[in-house]
Amino acid sequence: MNRTAIEPVEVKRSATFPFGTVEELGAPIHNSTSHAAAFVKTGEGRTIMYLSLDGAQGEDARLGIVDLDEERMLKAIRLPDAMGGFTMTVANDRSVYVASHNKGNVYRYTPADGKLETLGKPTPETTFGYSLIPAGDDAVYGGTYPGAAFYEYSPAGGFRVHGPKPFEPGEHYVRSLAHWSEAGVTYVGIGSHPRLKRYEHDAGHTEELLPESYRNDEFVYDLNIEGGRLFVRLNPSNRMLVYRLALDGQGRVTEELEREVPNVGSLGVSEEYEGSVYYTSSGTIHRYDIGTGESVSLGIDTTIAPFKLSFVQLADQESFPGRTLIGAGCRMGKTRIFKYNPTTGAIRITDLDIEGVPTNVQCVVAGSDGQIYAGAFLVGGTSIFDPSTGLFTEHKGVGQTENIAEVGGKMYFSVYPHAKLFEYDPAQPWTMAQGGSNPRQLFNLSAEEQDRPYGLTVGGDVLYIGTICGYGKLGGSITAFEPRSGARKVYRNPLPELSIVTLVYRGGKLYGGTNVWGGLGIKPARSEAELLVFDVFTEEARGIPLPAPGLKAITALTFGTDGLLWGMSEGYVFAFDPADETYVHLAHLFPELRYGEQSIWRDASLRFGRDGALYGTVQGMHLFRYDPATVSLERLVEDGARFLAEDREGRLYFSDGKTRLRRYTLPG
Repeated sequence: MNRTAIEPVEVKRSATFPFGTVEELGAPIHNSTSHAAAFVKTGEGRTIMYLSLDGAQGEDARLGIVDLDEERMLKAIRLPDAMGGFTMTVANDRSVYVASHNKGNVYRYTPADGKLETLGKPTPETTFGYSLIPAGDDAVYGGTYPGAAFYEYSPAGGFRVHGPKPFEPGEHYVRSLAHWSEAGVTYVGIGSHPRLKRYEHDAGHTEELLPESYRNDEFVYDLNIEGGRLFVRLNPSNRMLVYRLALDGQGRVTEELEREVPNVGSLGVSEEYEGSVYYTSSGTIHRYDIGTGESVSLGIDTTIAPFKLSFVQLADQESFPGRTLIGAGCRMGKTRIFKYNPTTGAIRITDLDIEGVPTNVQCVVAGSDGQIYAGAFLVGGTSIFDPSTGLFTEHKGVGQTENIAEVGGKMYFSVYPHAKLFEYDPAQPWTMAQGGSNPRQLFNLSAEEQDRPYGLTVGGDVLYIGTICGYGKLGGSITAFEPRSGARKVYRNPLPELSIVTLVYRGGKLYGGTNVWGGLGIKPARSEAELLVFDVFTEEARGIPLPAPGLKAITALTFGTDGLLWGMSEGYVFAFDPADETYVHLAHLFPELRYGEQSIWRDASLRFGRDGALYGTVQGMHLFRYDPATVSLERLVEDGARFLAEDREGRLYFSDGKTRLRRYTLPG
């Protein structure tokens, strides 16, 4: 369909001034989770667990130092400008390293003097660090996103990159590493199109090892070398491949794929212990015999998918003689560990007593019960704010909630990853944290290659979900779900190679905001977004070009009382008449706002206030009021505004772009 361009109106811009009142309501959600661990034995015989404790935007992550015998936090050290860290290790000189996100800094902690250093970024473009492992006397290896760099850091030499950059052409992640020092090789795991590389340090040569039949996954997520075997865990399938390693007299390395182990949930395996390694599957401990290749379930449910498994010697040798398997993971907003002793079968599961920190708000939605619901980033959590009392009630169990909608008095949470859908009955107690089924997960869309379910809307008794596909893929989907019957139908890629990030429903049609980006790790195939029109009866989809060229995403849609569909694309606000499918209004409210090359999945929120004006948030910074009748714009908040919901009194709720909830009351 050809573009029908219209001229933007000339917007009247007033200076920023208080227009109504803004209240700070506080942080809705707190968590004390972590995503990486490392273990050491001190000279005094104390067993120490280091943790990379999550932070948030405006809340520095922390390096936690835990006495593992006493299960007690000894100290927490701020990691400046870090939101968290997915990897850490102890170098052979006993220094502790953490690689962080979102700024990509690496940190070094030296226990002898208690000093923490910010070492900087491995490469200029790094925002996430992965797979730190020890190397040599005092160095570490690591991987990056984006740029897919395999790097080394040493105190004497600083950062340097090994091999090609990116390590695999067209890829963005070096997600996992394993170093075989005797052979002089490092195995490098790639995403978001999985590859397994052998890198020979002396020759600088790389060789691909992953068979073609396993390249339908997204990541080589974890690598371990134990007992003469290379353990390769793929994601999201959770298959683990086991390679037999050999080094001949001439220094030639060979890898023989021995077998595949299904459903490995832990992030890799433990060290070898008496001829076996240990892992978890659906939370249950399994033992893998390296010699026979046999996996045995031990029938012990740890309740976590550990990000670290390691054998240590505990002080309590009566209850835990010899070496004990330690697992660290997250559960219900806390850092949880287990101790399992292979000799006695003793098991102990503990939630560490760590002070929680505010967590990034990921969505803000009003329910018909008058409550304001907020979901959280990464480890998740749900908070319900009661406007009548001004109090938050926090609940645990639901992960990173992208959006919330209501059908028949029940709330539906759309959750990343794998585009999961949860159902919550507000009339009943929240029991998920106690192992109950309220909320309960209904399904996920991983089989349909969907991952991020941002768009939610309701038409009649049907819930419609708009999604972004998984890592390394393009194109989104619409899912129609009927809660009463449980029936659902997925419409894959209704507009080829465009993702769907926002949905609204009117008169038997879905209107969708699309963008050009797919899952991380792949470049867009199209240069412009389109307005999606999907007829729910004929199941036909059409894309309507935007009235201005070069726009990459439509991130907000809402209907006005005038029957027009209003939307926001980058800095433009537009009005679309569904009756004749023409654009009737275009205003360039934020000329400075243009999306670049980085993926922008969600940005603006829009809704009409009770005064008839269009209110919105954009860029996580601005709350604005736009009056289409007078084409006047007021910027009401410029120091943090994201999402938008309205309570029964017509007051507007939004986050500060980070961890706090705010409320705006219209004047009069």
